[in-house]
Formats: sequence, structure tokens, C-alpha cells
Amino acid sequence: MTTGGDINPPHGTFEFHGFAIPEDLALLTGAGGESWGAISDAHQAAYARYCPIEPGQTILEVGCGVGRDAIPLLQRIGPGGTYVGVDIIEPSISWCRANIGVRYQNARFEHLPVKNSFYNPSGTLSALDVRFPMDDGVADRIILQSVFTHMFAEEILCYLTEFQRLLAPTGRVFATFFVVDRTARRLARKTGAELTFDHRWQRGCRICDPLNPPGAVGYTPAALSRLLRRSHLILEQPIHGGFWCGRSGALDGQDVAVLARTGEGAPG
Repeated sequence: MTTGGDINPPHGTFEFHGFAIPEDLALLTGAGGESWGAISDAHQAAYARYCPIEPGQTILEVGCGVGRDAIPLLQRIGPGGTYVGVDIIEPSISWCRANIGVRYQNARFEHLPVKNSFYNPSGTLSALDVRFPMDDGVADRIILQSVFTHMFAEEILCYLTEFQRLLAPTGRVFATFFVVDRTARRLARKTGAELTFDHRWQRGCRICDPLNPPGAVGYTPAALSRLLRRSHLILEQPIHGGFWCGRSGALDGQDVAVLARTGEGAPG
């Protein structure tokens, strides 16, 4: 459990589960203090719906930012669990180490200097060369919130192949995508959604802004299927459609995929 937060937190921070979260680093995740808690709660509810997280599990979070999910996840898994968070933004990892890491001895935060023209243009590591800091076959859950929505196919394939290595036999990957089939694109135009994915980029890949290709990247169902086949992962459940395109009744902002290994312990 966390301890109490600062009585007078420094300027430019907001309180979350006893931590003074820096507003500038929070904004790099797409949201500041006004919506931070609500988004965190929505994420935790999605995990509970699709791939519940239990005490004692081992979690890898890719794109951990400054702990919006890490903090409640650490409370959930308890001292018998293990949490590893990675991010491409070094100041976020430094903050997590200096704050979350000192309170939770079972948490580890690692900086991966992956180059991304949208989030980390000065990065020195290609996404094609990434190896995540975890032993083979130990991850019960791998979580990516709005990571693959800024990556291209060969980069995603590298990550998925790593996940196949890392997953425990009954482990699951929770990853969000923009799945841009014709129905979703038609609905996005009809409802006036911000993202319409009007531009072709690669085979089965569409973007919204040719001047900033990784700003929002979507894949057709066929393209997503090809990536899963090549990485030896499968959809453990049908895709859970998000409300990004104006979809009525959706519970999640982006489309949610829950993935499993094709080998022992994976269904199908």
C-alpha cells in the first residue's frame, strides 16, 4: 500500500493515490490531472472485464508513463507480485524510479530509448531491436495502452514476437489498437469523429495525418491477423470495439485486443 502524499505538493503537480504527479509528464501521456483519475479507473475496469489481474502476478507494462496504471496495479498484485514498467521517455522513468520505486520494492522501471517521431524523436534505439527486460515465460499480463496506435507493422511485429517469448503459458497481452475496417471508418465520418484514417500508408495500414504519420495509426482486421500469425499469437477473444469512431455502447476508447500464445495453455 502507498503512504500519504505531500501535504503541500509542489507547483505543477496533482495528487493521485498519495503521489504528487508532475503535470508536464502526465500531459505526455495525453491527459493531465483533470482526467487522470477517470482514465486510470477506466483502464482498471477494462482489465477486470477482459483479463483480470490477480495478487501475486507478474506484470509488464509497455508505455508506463508516470504511473497512471502502475500505481493501482501494484496495489492490486500486492507484495507477492512483480511489476516492470518500460517507457521511451527518460524523465518519466526517472520520476517513477524516484517516487513509485522507493515505495514499492517489487516495482522496476526501465528506460528504452526507442526512436519515435511522435513521442521521442531523439531516441537512439530502433523499435526493431527492442528486447524487453524480463525473463522468458514469466509474464502473466503484458499491458499496452495506446502504444500500437503510434507504431507501424514491422515494429509491432518485433514487440509481439517479444511477447510470445515473455508470456507464461496462461499469460495474456492486453493491447489497444485502431482497427479500421470499412464499418468503423464509415461510422467515424458519419459521427464526425476526430480520427477518420483517410490515408493509406502501408499494406493494411491507414493514418490520419500524412504530415505526422505515427500520430494515429490504424490497421485492417486482415493486417492485424497477419501480424498475429507471424508472431505466433492469437486473439483470445473477439476484438472489443472502442468508441473512437462514434460506436454506440462501446466501453473503451480504443479497440481492445486480448492475445495469447498459440502453444500450451492458449485456447484454440
